[in-house]
Amino acid sequence: MAQEYEVIKADYWVELTTEETELIAALEIASHPPVIQVGSIVAYADPYYTLYNARGEVVEELGEDEVLVAWDHWKNEGRKIRYFRNELRFWQGENK
Repeated sequence: MAQEYEVIKADYWVELTTEETELIAALEIASHPPVIQVGSIVAYADPYYTLYNARGEVVEELGEDEVLVAWDHWKNEGRKIRYFRNELRFWQGENK
């Protein structure tokens, strides 16, 4: 089935409107949510920490599930803490 699709894919895509191709592209992006990785600006995922607006940056990946975070409030100390990715969320700033 996949091989058959690849054969007709080019013909099918030519018939799509610009809006349809943009919608498909947006849906493909939405189906693959961003992953917390080195350089990501993060906060705690725990809902109780939402009142405490801590912000940090992922500075190192420690395998598939763990990362090191350098929190802004400890930046001068050079302190980094290990977290599982599911313990973090992307930073949303003051406008939650």
